Amino acid sequence: MPNLQYLLKQANHLTYPEQKILLTFLDEQVKQQETQPQKARRKWRSIRGSAPNLLNGEDAQVWVSRLRGDETD
Repeated sequence: MPNLQYLLKQANHLTYPEQKILLTFLDEQVKQQETQPQKARRKWRSIRGSAPNLLNGEDAQVWVSRLRGDETD
């Protein structure tokens, strides 16, 4: 919040017309953000089974352990 405090102090030094311009700008920015659709967060369950043949039936932990073993040899 240091930036916000700095901006608020700076806004106090603006002339009345400059403050109106700043207020209009900020109002437009907020309205744009409110009208933009929010990205829906995906749930991990929604992608379950997306790559069923990735490990060719091998257990994931076995695959990771084997991979790590291959790297250290």
